[in-house]
Amino acid sequence: MRRKVLLGSLLTLLAFQPISAKDFFFGFTSHGSNFWLGNLMQTPVYLLNECLLGGGATSIGMDWISVSSTDDSNIRMQNGNYFGFKARDMFNNFGYGAQVTYMPQYSWFGIWVEGGYKYRQFRMSLDMPEQETNKYKLNAWYAGGGIRLTIKPMLEEHEWAPFIEYGTRYNAVFSPKAPFDNSTDQFGKGISMRLGIGARILLEDEQSLNLSVSYSLPQYDYFNRDFETSTGFKPYENIKARNHSIFINIQTEF
Repeated sequence: MRRKVLLGSLLTLLAFQPISAKDFFFGFTSHGSNFWLGNLMQTPVYLLNECLLGGGATSIGMDWISVSSTDDSNIRMQNGNYFGFKARDMFNNFGYGAQVTYMPQYSWFGIWVEGGYKYRQFRMSLDMPEQETNKYKLNAWYAGGGIRLTIKPMLEEHEWAPFIEYGTRYNAVFSPKAPFDNSTDQFGKGISMRLGIGARILLEDEQSLNLSVSYSLPQYDYFNRDFETSTGFKPYENIKARNHSIFINIQTEF
């Protein structure tokens, strides 16, 4: 109910704002979660945005799965080493997508919609007979949107201003390489909430630069606790798992 009221208020305020084509921005997005290759793997997206579109977003940060048990199970999770040189560390937790933003240069409010692809791999040991360390290599898609509130008077006077943003995403895994016959049903899917703070800086030629830090908090279990194997065993029944992330984001609006 609160979300509907907030969205309704935002749309009402935007209705009094003259809409211009130059207030819409399209760009490709990317993120990486390894200190050594995180930025390098985003280079193609950066060049594409700069050469063809003039805007876009890149992010660097950390993405991990937290695991706890509801009983005395011994579960070990290996998310990968952020500073690691092994292939499973360097080519891990990255993604690409696209984003459309409506953000007038001098405005309190802005909105965006986005969608994209994510890849992650990790290892996990489950407390079960003949226990072994299982490898997971997962593809996932996401789609969502959000709103941004900027302190407009500061932007007009100082050409920079702080902002806060709130967004949601729907996340789902597809085509996994995982134990239990690579079944997609063993993974949860649902909404994650994104909260961020940052600063918007006006540049020359009516461009702007947004620098922010964002945290993503999932509202669903990463593993399907009701999933059953062909033998009737529920490997994730006593596991609570959440996929968290925190990123530093750089966005250019042309």
